[in-house]
Amino acid sequence: MSEAHGSLIKSPKQLIIMVFASFFVPLIIILLLMVFVNNGKRVDLDASAEQLIKPVAQLNFKDAGASAESKEATSAAK
Repeated sequence: MSEAHGSLIKSPKQLIIMVFASFFVPLIIILLLMVFVNNGKRVDLDASAEQLIKPVAQLNFKDAGASAESKEATSAAK
């Protein structure tokens, strides 16, 4: 009869290697991802928090009624 459900780890040496690999491989991947993210876009260290947030937080609102009134006024003037 063949060993259809046999273990992949057959010796204590393989077990030790797998235990260390299962701990260190994810740790190395996380550290490499941290380095990758931190080497991204650099910002001015002297900039204030307001200057850093401004491009993201700036919202421009327009009155929908005012634009319709201005279109009517320009079409009436023509």
